[in-house]
Amino acid sequence: MILPLIRGPAKPSTMEKLLLVQLLMVGSTLAQIEACPFHCVCQNLSESLSTLCANKGLLFIPPHIDRRTVELRLADNFIRVVEAPDFLNMSGLVDLTLSRNTIDTIRPFAFGDLESLRSLHLDGNRLIEIGEEALRGMLNLQHLILNNNQLVDISVVAFDDFLLTLEDLDLSYNNLQTVPWEGIQGMLFLHTLNLDHNLIDFVMEGTFAELYKLSRLDMTSNRLYTLPPDPLFARSQVGVISPTPYTSTIVLSFGGNPLHCNCELLWLRRLAREDDMETCASPPQVAGRYFWSVPEEEFTCEPPLITRHTHKLWILEGQRATLRCRAIGDPEPVIHWVSPDDKIISNSSRTVSFRNGTLDILVTTIRDDGAYTCIAINAAGESTAVVDLKIIPLPHRGNGSITVLQQDPGSSDIATSAKTSANATEGGPERRVEVSDVTASSALVRWVADKSAYAAWMYQIQYNSTVDDALIYR
Repeated sequence: MILPLIRGPAKPSTMEKLLLVQLLMVGSTLAQIEACPFHCVCQNLSESLSTLCANKGLLFIPPHIDRRTVELRLADNFIRVVEAPDFLNMSGLVDLTLSRNTIDTIRPFAFGDLESLRSLHLDGNRLIEIGEEALRGMLNLQHLILNNNQLVDISVVAFDDFLLTLEDLDLSYNNLQTVPWEGIQGMLFLHTLNLDHNLIDFVMEGTFAELYKLSRLDMTSNRLYTLPPDPLFARSQVGVISPTPYTSTIVLSFGGNPLHCNCELLWLRRLAREDDMETCASPPQVAGRYFWSVPEEEFTCEPPLITRHTHKLWILEGQRATLRCRAIGDPEPVIHWVSPDDKIISNSSRTVSFRNGTLDILVTTIRDDGAYTCIAINAAGESTAVVDLKIIPLPHRGNGSITVLQQDPGSSDIATSAKTSANATEGGPERRVEVSDVTASSALVRWVADKSAYAAWMYQIQYNSTVDDALIYR
């Protein structure tokens, strides 16, 4: 009799193990496919999930993106609006590409949960502005690409959340006349800044002074008339050696700008550079000439010359006075006005100083009488002219005869008489002037005519603005 051989559970063969692993992988893949948005491709490589939805004809950001996604590509679609819920709870997202869509609107805090995001590509869209809350939440952003949009305005605080982490900023090929220079000034780790092909006509002085890591600045094809001196430009000289390991040399491009080659740019002419695109657009004697070929002695300025101004002006007290002063020079002079008491006149609720040299005193008082000085200043010097303003005082009736008030009438009685008439009846004297229905721009003034006194033939209202304490008379 042959007894059967009793064996334990059979161990799986190598082939069976491979088959089991393949089944597990297929199951895992199927699970991923179920979580992957329609038409997109999801890859789980090296424990990082990538969701690829480029060129899929999408009209909006898919709502069922795996929140664990690390890389998300949505380029070449037709997405128009970026909403706050689109990236909700995607705190692990590192790379987001929205290039070449039709995005024209970014809602406030649309990227609010993307605290780990390092790279944001928004190039090739239709953005016109970046609001102060549009880019909030990206606390570790290093690369921001916004070129080839239609930007005309960027909020001065738009970049505040990532000033100390940003390394690359591309704003080229937009319609920007200015950029938030104060914000750029604080990007201490910025390596590359592209501002080329915009409409920028002004660079804030000292913007680049502390940007020691900046290695490339491109401002080609803007509308720069002049440039303020900055240590940054010295680092772009031929053969310059980096003064410290932390200060890199820089590639600087600013050709294609209408540079005005006068004494204000002499500092730049003295740098040793080999650029071949910078030309002078003005003044006429150097227009069209290669910037670096113009001798230093031709970078000249002309001191201000006041060509015409108001000599003497007589104004009735309370009326508007307009003082004019015109000056020429290279560069264009800046005009300031000095009051008879030797103080620079600034804009207020009563005085307005315009860039063209006009000074408006909206409502004159006796104190405005005197000699005003117009000062025209530029880099080459200054010029002055004196304007004599005479205030004709209003007549005031006193004791049955007409007298002329020669000094400031002082505080008005309207403030005390504006109390309610109820208070006046409580034993106090009868109020002759009442003020009611006061708004930000109007008030109703009433007074009772006294038949026993002279008839009213002139009245004057005195008030002041919340902007300053200057009294205004009407």
